[in-house]
Amino acid sequence: AANTTGNKSLDCIRTNQLCADVIHFSSKILKSNGVLVSKLFMGEDFLEVKELAKSKFKKVQFFKPEASRNESKETYLHCSLLKTL
Repeated sequence: AANTTGNKSLDCIRTNQLCADVIHFSSKILKSNGVLVSKLFMGEDFLEVKELAKSKFKKVQFFKPEASRNESKETYLHCSLLKTL
């Protein structure tokens, strides 16, 4: 996870960029039945990360754990069924 700074906008951008990097990397190393789980924030670049995940995986889901505060913008990405070339 990216270190948080207290600046919610910056933290969102950094965490979501890290998630995008993980999606790119995992699409190169995971087997077709591999699974990716990553934390990200609901922010201005959320849809870009979502579309990236959908371009690499057949099944993309989001979930928010019950332990997460209601006001928190965090969510988790669960990707499976890697698309192959």
